[in-house]
Amino acid sequence: MNASVGFVLVVLAGITTGTYFLGLKYVAPWKWENIWLVYAVLALLVMPCVVAFASVPHLGEVLSLSPAGAVGRVFLFGAGWGIGSVLSGLGVDRMGMAMGVSVLIGIDAAIGSFVPMAINTPEVILQKKGLVVILSVLTLLVGVALVGVAGKKRELAQASARTSNQQGSFRSGLVICIFSGIFSAMMNFALAFSQQIVQSARDAGVSQAGALNAVWLVTLMGGFVPTGIYTGYLLTRNKTWGNFTLPKTKTFWLVGAGMALLWYVGVVLYGRGATDMGNLGAVIGWPLFMAVLILASSVSGFATGEWKGCGPQAKRWMGAGLFMLMLASVLLGIANQI
Repeated sequence: MNASVGFVLVVLAGITTGTYFLGLKYVAPWKWENIWLVYAVLALLVMPCVVAFASVPHLGEVLSLSPAGAVGRVFLFGAGWGIGSVLSGLGVDRMGMAMGVSVLIGIDAAIGSFVPMAINTPEVILQKKGLVVILSVLTLLVGVALVGVAGKKRELAQASARTSNQQGSFRSGLVICIFSGIFSAMMNFALAFSQQIVQSARDAGVSQAGALNAVWLVTLMGGFVPTGIYTGYLLTRNKTWGNFTLPKTKTFWLVGAGMALLWYVGVVLYGRGATDMGNLGAVIGWPLFMAVLILASSVSGFATGEWKGCGPQAKRWMGAGLFMLMLASVLLGIANQI
């Protein structure tokens, strides 16, 4: 294990995952359910299956040797994360990338970090390392709060000219993103509490990376269940199945593939990086992953004109929030070296 290499991998994971939402901006006249189904099929089923079967010999046997309770638990964590994933798409669609992602990720980071630390390594909580992690997460939450203020001020400044791809109010988007953050933390639970599956794979001669790919396969298959059900429901209710065959939309399939690739690569990098960071990898790596993800999504939001015409006050609040997120990342780097 190399904690420094793991730290870098988690940072790269945050960058790739923090930019995959961009595809939502460029697929009109497709609706949210169209692009989300393409993304979900590729990111949650096709890519995990291909990678797992390629890297884990006798995959079915490896999973059958794992305790059924462990596999079921990881699958259910994945399903919980899938609910959060669906909500994240809806929340970001209403609030915009910079604001929506920041709120849901702040909650996600706090729950996803504290729960594994309290269950797996409770003795660390009052040690120097644990206290620095707690300080880091609190700093991250302050940054998220500042970004939230900036987002509200931006909405007020742009109230008379909301873009067509942001549907709904700030309030409804905020509620959706809060619940998304709670459920989305279960992605980290799947990794943090997957030791029995990893050990079964390692006992069968599978590499560490392959063992993690098996974990992600189970997790993401669970995640696809609520995602597939909800998007299928929307496609039927809104009669948008036909959008897949609209003229001049063939490139949208590539947009969905790009979203899926960015997101899946980020997940794989996170899993490998958190593992390299040691016993507290899921505790330190998760909030770091979230902080970098917010930074990346916020920069993307600025670059794509999301904050155009919002006024200097909103930008100052946003700048202060991003500074706190960077500070949180630095503190997590310190915790990683203690």
